[in-house]
Order: sequence, then C-alpha cells, then structure tokens
Amino acid sequence: MKRMIAVAAAVQALMGPAYAEAPGVSDHEIRIGEILPLTGPASFAGKAHYLGTKIALAQANDEGGVGGRTVVALTEDDGYVPARTFQSAQKLLSVDGIFAMTGTSGTSHMLAMLPLLEEQDVLTVVSINPAESLYNPVRENIFVVGTSYGNAIHRIMRLAVEERGLKDGKFAIIYQEDDYGANVKAGYDRAVEEFGLNSVAEIPYKRGQKDFAAEMLRVANEGVDFLISGGIISENVAVFKEARKLGLDDLGIGTVWTAHLPIVQKLAGEAANGYLTADYAATLSEEAAQPFMELARKYLDESEVAEINRYSMTSYAGATVLVQAMRECSDDLTRACVKTALESGKAFEVGSALGAVTFAPDRHFSDSPVRVLRSDPEGAGFVPLTNF
Repeated sequence: MKRMIAVAAAVQALMGPAYAEAPGVSDHEIRIGEILPLTGPASFAGKAHYLGTKIALAQANDEGGVGGRTVVALTEDDGYVPARTFQSAQKLLSVDGIFAMTGTSGTSHMLAMLPLLEEQDVLTVVSINPAESLYNPVRENIFVVGTSYGNAIHRIMRLAVEERGLKDGKFAIIYQEDDYGANVKAGYDRAVEEFGLNSVAEIPYKRGQKDFAAEMLRVANEGVDFLISGGIISENVAVFKEARKLGLDDLGIGTVWTAHLPIVQKLAGEAANGYLTADYAATLSEEAAQPFMELARKYLDESEVAEINRYSMTSYAGATVLVQAMRECSDDLTRACVKTALESGKAFEVGSALGAVTFAPDRHFSDSPVRVLRSDPEGAGFVPLTNF
C-alpha cells in the first residue's frame, strides 16, 4: 500500500500543480461540458447553442487551442427536464471530469444543478439563460453573458410609453409560473412602477399550458392597450393567434428574445406581424452578424447553418470568452486563475454580433445593452426600432 501511494504521489508530481488541481485538463486536451435541450420543446435553442459552441471551439482550435491543448465540448441532452439536467451534471462532473461548463439549459434547469456546481466550484459561463438569480447576488463561479429577461421587458415597455404614447394606456401581462416567469414579471413590475402605468391584469399560467383563449378573452374584456406575453415559444404563438382571432388588431404585444426566431414567425403565421421583442444580439441578416455567419459557413455543413439562430451567437460569445480567459492562464490552467482572468475588467471581444463582454469581482454579469425589434415576417424578418 505504501508503495502504491508513493507511485501515485510521483505521478502527481510529474503532472505538475496545474494538472493536479484542474479537472478536465491534460497536456493535450481541455474538456468543457454542456447540458442543453437538444430534444423537447426548447430544442430550437439547445441545438442552436450547441452549434455556436462548435463554431467557437473549432475557431479556437484552429488558432492553437489553449497553450497547444485542444478544447473539447462534451454535450448532454436534458430534454428540457430539470431532473435530467441534474443527472447530466452529475455525469459530466463525476465521470467525465470537466474543467468548466458552458451549456446550462433553461432557468429552472440551471437552478436544479446550481448547488452541485457551487459545491464543486465548477467554473460556469452562462449564455443561454441569463436569469437574474444567477448573478444577483454574485456567485463566485458563475459568469453570465447577456442581459436579464426583466431588462428586455422594461425596454419594450419604455418604448410603448415614450414612442407609442401609451403612458395613460392599460397594460397587462401573461406570465409563466416559474423562475423564468418571475424574471419576466420583475421587468414588468419595474416598468409599471417607474412609468406610473395602469396594470389592469396580471395573469399567471402553468408551464406546458397550450390554450390561452380564456386569458386573452380577459385581455380583450379589460380593454388592454399593451400586453407582455411572458411565454417561450408555443405559448407566445398561442397568444399571438388568440389576439388575431379576437380581432385585437390595435393591441401591442411584447415579449423577450425567445420570439426573436424565425420558427416563432412561421408557427404564428399571419399573427406574427408586428409583435415586439428585445435582444442583445444582432439579427442574422444585418451587417454586424456577417462575420459570425462567415465562421458558421466555414465550420458547419449546410444543414447545420440552417439551424443557427440568435442562441448560436450568444453561445459563441460565451465559449469565446471562456477560451480567451483560459489562454491567459495557459501556464497555470486552474479554475482559480481563469476566474481571476474573467474578473479582470478586460473587454473580451466576441465579434460584432454582440458587444464586448466584461466582468468584475463584484459583477459577474455582462449586462449587455438591449434593443427593441419588430417582427416583420414578410419583409426584413426583424426590424430594429431602437439602438443598443
């Protein structure tokens, strides 16, 4: 037994302190993990996120990786089920021994595995679900790229007040009863208080609800001028269609960037015209996104390029930030070193599709600027109404 311990100690000494202290790091490879909804109702986001990471790591490895080491992503599908998210996290940490995490699924899903990530001090860059509970208060090992759902909703309502003249109008919200919905409603409540708005209906719904006829009938009966639709995909589509069915042609509807997707426009059909959304990422068609699109065409096949969307750009940004921070620690690649690099206040360049990303010791949230877009399915797709 003593001889075995001595041999193990000798091997550890040969590996050097950085390797001994850093799970997922060898002399030729760095393993990072992703847990994404590659199947299920949010697969549109999970698949796109996976492709954005794929682009970022292919580019990074073409440029020499991190200190000559190849960066490899190990991806698990949670099907958008929180229990599976937790199980996947256990596997990535205990079996695969990842160094860091970049794919974190939905808000409730991330919160399901958060205690595990914090307990094991797993460096985590969130770029798919920038929920406020992940960065406020600051969590030592969690860094969030983007802005909050609440900030997006607040910006849309500010436009309704300042540019659509609805200061004295009637506002309402339909929101999901979970952590995601709470973030959306927080932005709504902040706008109502800040602008002194008349909120006439605040209607919760259970996750998985399909029929919104009763909710929208209440919106019609209350004479609502502007509605916040706090759904994700199918819920927003149902709300848009019900508004059209009820003849609510003058009703303004706003929602978060989950509606900044061609699939939403396609599913909503004629009802998709004119709804508002807000995002901190460029639209795929505008000039700012073209460098990213060139990378996509370089590293993906045609079928994969067809599946990218705004989640591909945000995941590319998150993975790129992580790679840049790891490169600053090539000679001492530990989670502690990378955390210090992320907190340095340096502006991490992630391409023109998103603004530069910065963090600080007391701010693990990039708080990226957001702008409002109008859905225009028969024209430009999404038309920017405000600047970043």
